[in-house]
Parts: sequence; structure tokens; C-alpha cells
Amino acid sequence: MKKLITLTFVLLLLLSLSSMATDTRVMTMGDNNNVLLDDANIWLYPSRTFEYPNLAIGEFSNYSSETFNQFGIHWKFGTDNPFVLGTYFTTLPATYPTNLMGGNIVPFDFSLLQNRRIDLFYGRVISNYNFGMHFSLTHSSQIHELTTPAVDNQIESFGYYNFDVGLTPTTDKWDVAVAFGIGTWTDESASGGTQTEPDGFYDFSLMGRYFIANGPNYTFIPHVGFDYAKHGIKNYNLNGDLTDLDNNTQYTRTVFDIGTGLNYTPATNVLGVFDFGFKYDYWKQEVDVPTPVQENTITNTIVPYFKIGLDADVFKWMDIRLGATSNWTYETDEYKQPANNKWKYRYADNETYLGFGFHWNRLNVDTYTDPQLFLNGFDFISGNGDGDMNFRISASYEMK
Repeated sequence: MKKLITLTFVLLLLLSLSSMATDTRVMTMGDNNNVLLDDANIWLYPSRTFEYPNLAIGEFSNYSSETFNQFGIHWKFGTDNPFVLGTYFTTLPATYPTNLMGGNIVPFDFSLLQNRRIDLFYGRVISNYNFGMHFSLTHSSQIHELTTPAVDNQIESFGYYNFDVGLTPTTDKWDVAVAFGIGTWTDESASGGTQTEPDGFYDFSLMGRYFIANGPNYTFIPHVGFDYAKHGIKNYNLNGDLTDLDNNTQYTRTVFDIGTGLNYTPATNVLGVFDFGFKYDYWKQEVDVPTPVQENTITNTIVPYFKIGLDADVFKWMDIRLGATSNWTYETDEYKQPANNKWKYRYADNETYLGFGFHWNRLNVDTYTDPQLFLNGFDFISGNGDGDMNFRISASYEMK
């Protein structure tokens, strides 16, 4: 009983420090979304949706020409048995079928139209558990009807459908989530022939974390994650003859992640976070038609990784956020066929983050700030004119 009271106290303290937060906050605290309690958790653990009702969240960045990238609202319905529905819309560029390393695998003749339609979240209490779901819909298409001369339609489309389910006990002691996504596309020429088609295109992930309170100031968070994805493509368009299959390329990726995080509260309104773990990331490309002519693999073993972050108040209306990550990476790139070549790399992949949190009544603004703002000063003082004040900004409003 004493342990349960201590755990509840610590979790309530952490929630009070982060109840109105965003993706930007967890990034600037060392990319630590998995070991912080934060409303950004819903993208990892949708069962946390119920804990963050009546929120409006906007995301801003220079990622694309549309600087207001995303807006979402958490709606709460009902009184006796309430549920929370989250609706998010984005202006980010279209999503393409990739080779699991960021490269586009489908040689579409035209650029895909915007296809990020909606992200829906649903959360409610069932028995003694918070249950949550997340559904993401991605789809766009274009059909060119060519009638002179009379030929078939040229069709290009891509759709991806992702579904996540999460569960959290009302004691907040652990989270678990499973996600599955499947994609498909159509790629037909003006003559009606199939240029490319999917050959298995899906993603699967499973992750969980557990909160272990150790006194009023420390909470340890062991966590584990597994990801597997397969993106396959059949290509009929390499030699100009759409009647034969030219190659069949399979991309697969397997990721294991295990670690332990720490939330440390040495004083009121001061939160330190630390994460330590190991990660194995294996990527493979196989071309098996007409014969096994190519096999490439990239293996990244991160032994270990470190993530640290700090969130501390400066004034009642402003917090400072600092963070850093270090991935001690052992990378092996191997090209087995037609030549057998291997490259080995050993390096530390390090990042640092600076941010601020501003609070005005129910409005919270989190920033990922360019350090040049302090090194060079504002543009009207330094005259540089080539820096950003912030790389990204998140704004949240509590509708209460």
C-alpha cells in the first residue's frame, strides 16, 4: 500500500509538470517522449488520450512551405461514461511509399497530391483500464482520361492505413501499444498497363513501458520496443515492355529497442530526465527476379544510447528546456551480390537541443530555439539576416 501511495504521488507530480505539453517539449528534452508523461505520448501510446481532454494543439515549423503544419483538438463527450476524441489535420507534404530508409521506391510519373487526410484518436475508461485507439488515413489519386487517341486511363494513387491500440491501467503503472499499418498503390501507364505494383507493404510495432517509483524524487521507466516492416514492389517498366516482370524488390527492416529511463524531480517545477538503452536496427534489400542478382544489408547496432533532458522554471511564465542525445553506433553496410563488399563504421551520433516554454493562463507555447539567437543576437542588432529564431514551435490551449 505504501509503495502504491508513493507511486501515485510521484506520477501526479510528473503530470503536474507536463500536463500541458507538446511534441516540441519532449524533443527539446532530449527526444524523450517514451520516458516522459506528456500529451505527446498519445502518438506512442494512444491509451493516454483519455488523460488529455479539452486541448487544442498547433504545430509550427519550417519543414515545408506550409509553416502551420498541424492542428488538433481533443473533444470530450459524455458525463457518466465520458470518452475523448482527438482530431488532427496536417499540411505536411504527401507521404510516398519508401524503402524503409526514406527513399521513394515508386517511380510515379507525377508528384503525389497531398494525401495526409486525418489522424483520429479515441480514449475511454473500460473497467480499470484506459483504452485508446489511433487511426491514420493517407490517400490520394489522380486519373488522366486520354481520349485522343482513345486509350485507357492513366492512374496513379497511394494509400496507407495505420491502426494503433493501447492500454494503460488507471494506476498509471504501465503502458502497452501495438500498431499495424498497410499500404497499397496503383501505377498504370496511359496504355493501361501496370508499371509497378506492391508486393507486400506493411508495418508492425509493439512497445511498452513500466513505471517504478523509488522514493518521492525518482521514477525508473524500463521500456522495450519491437518493429518489423516489409515494403515490396514489382516493377514491369524497366525495359519498356509492361508484359513481363522485370524485377521484384523486397525491403525489410527489423528493430529491437530496450532501455531504462529515469525521471528526477530534485525541486518543485524542476524535472530531469535520462534514458539509457540498446538498439538493433537491421535493414535488407533483396532483388530476386529474374535471378538473385542483388542483396544489400545495413546493420546499425547502437550500444548504448543516452538521452538527457531538463525542464526547469525561470519565471512563473517561462521554463527553460535543454537536451542531448548520444548514439554510439556500430554500422555495417554489406553488398553481397553481384560483388561482395563490406564497409564498417564506428561513430557517435550526437545532438543537442535548446528550448523554452511560455505560459499565459491556459495558453502554453513551446519552442525549439536556434542557439544563434543568443550567439549573434536578433537580426536587427547583428544584421546577419540568415538565422531562425526557432526551428519549430508548438502551441496548446486548455479549453477549460
